[in-house]
Parts: sequence; C-alpha cells; structure tokens
Amino acid sequence: MRLPTHIRRFCKAILREYSLMKRELAALEEERAAVASFPTATWQRPVQARVLADPTCVVAFRLLRLEERWRQVKFYVQAVEDVLACLDVEKRRLVEMRFFDGLPQWRVIEVLGISDSTFFRHEKEVLAMLAHRLGL
Repeated sequence: MRLPTHIRRFCKAILREYSLMKRELAALEEERAAVASFPTATWQRPVQARVLADPTCVVAFRLLRLEERWRQVKFYVQAVEDVLACLDVEKRRLVEMRFFDGLPQWRVIEVLGISDSTFFRHEKEVLAMLAHRLGL
C-alpha cells in the first residue's frame, strides 16, 4: 500500500521533530508540576463576576492549556517510541541516522551498506508503521 504524499510528509516531520518533542515533553512535565503546586483559591480579594482575572482562574486555564499540549506531544512521542520498539536493528539505525541525526540519504546508504532500493523500502515500511500507529 502506498501512503499518500501528505501523510508521508507528516510522518517524516514527526520523526524529524522527535528529539525536540522529547525535550518539550520534559519541559511541559516540569511546568505542569510547578503550576499544579500553585496555591488555589484565595478569598482575600472578591471574585469579579465578569472578568476572568481571578488568580485561581488564570492558573486553571494555564494548566488546561499545558495539559492539552502535553497530551498532544506525549501522543506523538509515544507513537515514535512504539514504532522504534518494533523495528529491527537496521531499520532503527536508518531512522536514527536519517531523521534524528539528519544525515543525507546517500550517507545513510553508505554507512549501512545497503542499496538505494533497500533504503527506500525500509523507509516506506517505517513510515507506514508510524502512519498506522498514528491512526492515519
């Protein structure tokens, strides 16, 4: 089965951004912990009925935005890790060198000692696995 171009490009982008998403996920988890430790409602100031400037409300909305971004990034990171866990050593090295290290195609082929057609076949299989895992 041939993946549509837009899905193939999306999967390649997810693989390229994987290391950045892992760092973002760690930062989001730290920020979630920091925001969650904020004190909640303080009744020293009256709550304004039509304004969402109450400190508790601001923290709650911030936490909701963090949670949503965390879920999204966690989904993509987990999908890539699930696919990597299913791959054999040669395909995993191909993914690491091509997408994580950013090596050009010819260099990956040279280092792995594979043919062009094998490179493209492996890449196609990996992208299809990731697309399936993402539900695309």
